[in-house]
Amino acid sequence: MKQIYVESYYRNGYSRFMQYINDITGHPRHESIEKKVEIIKFFDDYGAEVIRRAFGKSRSTIYLWKLKLTKGGGKLSTLAPGDKTPLRKRKRLVHPFVENFIVEYRAAHPGVDKTTITPALTAACNAAGVRAVSESTVGRIICDLKAKGRIPRSNKVTFNGRTGTLLVRDPQT
Repeated sequence: MKQIYVESYYRNGYSRFMQYINDITGHPRHESIEKKVEIIKFFDDYGAEVIRRAFGKSRSTIYLWKLKLTKGGGKLSTLAPGDKTPLRKRKRLVHPFVENFIVEYRAAHPGVDKTTITPALTAACNAAGVRAVSESTVGRIICDLKAKGRIPRSNKVTFNGRTGTLLVRDPQT
């Protein structure tokens, strides 16, 4: 078994080593951080060509990771991958004709689902010269209209066969 003296590797010894370890142990993406650290060590030992073949990472990527480490004061958590969600998410654009048709249809026929609305909507769109939407899009539009409060949420009605009572339950919010 090989003994490693931590004090010889780090300037301030054991306390500095523990700061590095504690920096990533509770991190939610510690696996990717550890992999990047391993790739950097491998790069230092064997060079860029071997890294490119073994891990598929270029020399410039390794140097970017090293730059992040130095700018972050040596904290390994700076190697964590960033958030990849877009800054400006796409918003669903619905033609006002389609939206109004669904609201009016649901007012005339309460509790009707997307499968019933879609054929009537397609015929109305073709007559008005508006591009028709699919059945799943109608379902998403209904959900959006419920969230906006333009369509009332439907009540659940059940009938108890034993007692003969009619039970009306309000929807959960």
